[in-house]
Amino acid sequence: MNLIDYNRTMEALDKQRQLLLNREMYGAELILVNHAINVVEKLPIIRQPEIVRCKDCRKHGDIGCPLWTDAVVELETDGDFFCADGERKECVSGSSNE
Repeated sequence: MNLIDYNRTMEALDKQRQLLLNREMYGAELILVNHAINVVEKLPIIRQPEIVRCKDCRKHGDIGCPLWTDAVVELETDGDFFCADGERKECVSGSSNE
């Protein structure tokens, strides 16, 4: 399965449509762009959950960490690993790590 960035796709199509309208081109190209916009609008949207790496997880290294077992401690020590229960740490400076 391939995922697309819906917002960027719609922006690109709308930009192309506006370019055609500004040139007063109301022919086949404009029809194709409008059709593409309609098709993309009807595509199903898949919401991907946020991935929180161990190094950014508030549970990292705590007993509340679901990976906190002797067998897995070495696997997660680099902090690049992640699990389904990751919760991002609150940023003290007010900026986001995203």
